[in-house]
Amino acid sequence: MSVSQPSLFDTRATRDDGFAPTLIRASAGTGKTYQLTARYMQILLAGAAPETILATTFTRKAAGEILSRVLISLAQAAIEPESGALDSLRKQVQREGLSSKKCAELLHEVLQQIHRLRICTLDSLFSQLARALPFEVAMPPGWRLTDEVEESWMRQSAVGDLIDSLRPSETETLIAMLGRGDHKRHVARQLVQLIEGVYGVSRGADQGVWDTLDVPRMPDSASMTRAAGQLRSASLPQKSVQKQLDLAADHLDARDFGPLAGQTLIKNLHRARREGDVVKYGRSKIPAELDPALDVLYRCVLVEVRALLRAQNHATGKVVSLYDHVIGSLKDSMAAFGFDDVASRLAAVFASVVPGAVVNRLDASIDHLLLDEFQDTSPVQWSVLRALAMLVTTDPTDDTEPMTAGRSFFCVGDTKQAIYGWRGGVAEIFDAVDREIPGVESLSQNESHRSSAVVLDTVTDAMQHLTRHPMADVENHDPASRDLYESRAIHQFAASFPTHTAAKDLPGYVRLETCRLPASDADRPTADQWSAQLAEDVGQRVASLQRRCPLGSVGVLTRTNAAASAMIEHLRRLEVDVSAEGGNPLVDSLAVRWILSALKSIEHPGDGRWALHVRHSPLASYLSNQDGELRDRLERDGIPETIARLAGPLMAISDDAECVRLEQLVELATLFPAIGRVRLRDFIEMVELKRVQRPRAAAVRVMTIHQSKGLEFDSVFLPELHKPMLGPSPQVVLERPDVAEPATGLSRSHDHQQWHLLTPRWQSAMGSSVQGRMTEAMCLLYVALTRAKHGLYLVMPPATKQDFASKTFASVLYHAWGCKEDPTRPGHTLFESGDRTWWQRLPSQPLPRPVEETQPIRLRFQPSNHPS
Repeated sequence: MSVSQPSLFDTRATRDDGFAPTLIRASAGTGKTYQLTARYMQILLAGAAPETILATTFTRKAAGEILSRVLISLAQAAIEPESGALDSLRKQVQREGLSSKKCAELLHEVLQQIHRLRICTLDSLFSQLARALPFEVAMPPGWRLTDEVEESWMRQSAVGDLIDSLRPSETETLIAMLGRGDHKRHVARQLVQLIEGVYGVSRGADQGVWDTLDVPRMPDSASMTRAAGQLRSASLPQKSVQKQLDLAADHLDARDFGPLAGQTLIKNLHRARREGDVVKYGRSKIPAELDPALDVLYRCVLVEVRALLRAQNHATGKVVSLYDHVIGSLKDSMAAFGFDDVASRLAAVFASVVPGAVVNRLDASIDHLLLDEFQDTSPVQWSVLRALAMLVTTDPTDDTEPMTAGRSFFCVGDTKQAIYGWRGGVAEIFDAVDREIPGVESLSQNESHRSSAVVLDTVTDAMQHLTRHPMADVENHDPASRDLYESRAIHQFAASFPTHTAAKDLPGYVRLETCRLPASDADRPTADQWSAQLAEDVGQRVASLQRRCPLGSVGVLTRTNAAASAMIEHLRRLEVDVSAEGGNPLVDSLAVRWILSALKSIEHPGDGRWALHVRHSPLASYLSNQDGELRDRLERDGIPETIARLAGPLMAISDDAECVRLEQLVELATLFPAIGRVRLRDFIEMVELKRVQRPRAAAVRVMTIHQSKGLEFDSVFLPELHKPMLGPSPQVVLERPDVAEPATGLSRSHDHQQWHLLTPRWQSAMGSSVQGRMTEAMCLLYVALTRAKHGLYLVMPPATKQDFASKTFASVLYHAWGCKEDPTRPGHTLFESGDRTWWQRLPSQPLPRPVEETQPIRLRFQPSNHPS
């Protein structure tokens, strides 16, 4: 009779000392994943069962990396102890006596129970929790998660149902209120844009939080008439001043004050009253006897602006409430939900349910919680994770007592890399962990294992001297001034930025330069000409670097997807092997666009553009006089087979790259019916929106800065430093006393030139929104700069003025580095540091084995070259 070996994992056995709750603030390249996997293996070595350890992150790629590192570290220490792998693992898990035999036993046990390992993404975790609470979260049986394309379809469908549910008069009134009295066309499009910008941050809020803007009473009619007469009778010698007073009097008589809100006279009134000074217009002082009339004028404008904004807020709240009901019913009927839907329902449940009761419904208890990239967590997500965190850090019988032995909490992230505020991430939740988790130990690590000292020194120098930029020097401390909040963000970011050091002696180089002057007959090149020249210069520099350093990886990081696509096309024209991170929609292929035009000509027979495009394509001979037959074939055979047959003749004449895109189109068509929508226009829209990655990543990769997070490159090019730091204002502003608490007030964004007309409460809320966006902009710049291991190349168009005070990343870096060169000079180096030929100091490496890009995709329907 065989005797079974005792398991290393004993769910009943725990360490007496346990692990202290730990929060690590890890700067870029300092080893966040290293620390998390170290804690994971420490817990395993302490005897915890794998199923009791929950490690979460935001992407499948990151989750896979954590699992891979655990398995590879254990395997190398067990199989190759003499190579130094065992010593490295001992150092990582802080166990000097760890043996290779122990590592082998642990690896064996982990592999045996790998199906029970809980290293997952947040959406996977939340799905598990929701399925464990089917009645509490009120999800229909067999529900599934949607993707971004299906979410877009549902959003448009729900907006259509919402419009249909309203009477025409109600719709007209609602749209007018949303536009502050302006009537606009394309009602459905306007509502979709509104929902996309507002619904995610305001869902679940009641109507009351939309109606928190105080609106005082309008001056009586007699006061307005009297004020108008006083302004007209002033007869000031300065004609420009009198003209403004007459204009104000006209608006007083017409009782129409909205157009005055942005006038200089109104802003000067606010400034004078705040500073206790006389009212001026230009250099002219307005007589003090007109102050009563001016005060009436200012109050009328103030009331008008607030009343319109309050009406807009009320209408927005009503639309959100109606949409929430419609989209909820639609998703319930389809049993399909987005990740945010699941998170919101779980947050409501965890607010009233004991977390231990939830965990009891899972396959195993959660005794150890490890959170990765915590700075990207949203308040809704934290409300769920907080319950789990409190479960493992406090006594279950008394939540005021610290955790019991055998449980632990670990959290790692970097608030300097918080660049996902647009999708709900709130970096301040890091501080909430410090406050709310009992006994948590907060640590910092700023020694980079990625970048050279040259890169790190220039990054530190830039971030710690952000206040050298003119916009940081604000004399006006008016709470209604946007400049004040931008300055605060810059000062706070610079003051809290730690000095970065390099763990390795690596060569490095950093250069900031202007691009060459475009070839143009005009005295001043246009913005498009500068952009084209910028792309040309960056492309040539990338190509030149690739020839000199063929083994090095290159990242070209842009601000927008459109700029990334344009950069890819330009590099391909220069015959640079390039790929895009995360993929592009398949419409980056000409052959795919031909097929979509054929489909659109069927969907929209009255629109001749698509038929014209097809007639000038290789599909013309195949589709000649066969429109009716193609329509019949779609109805008879379905989308997948029809797409496969259309792709056949194109594959015969396409290069390898185009064939890959055509194969991916057929694969997408094959999977399309599983989504549950079979309309042709829905398929076309999906192809135009859904990102599909090419099978092979090239040495040169182009992507947005957001997509580059977590990646590293030997050299990085940044070609869009000249764009404004802050993009368009968000559609909604929140007033929230604490990041972990629900909003106490919601308002549509308002023109910063008119903040002085709002209440101090909403001036502060609007300002806090700007301050947060400026901080996120600094984080975006930090992420961009810290992707480089050796070479960092920053290229910009020349400045228009020598003071270079624009609110752009290029200007910020120029001033922070104390540059003295003329920024208006084309083709000129403004700053450089390090070794220009850094690649010559790199150790030689064998050429990487190429990955087959044209590996055939198994298709359900194999297209022939000449379909019948």
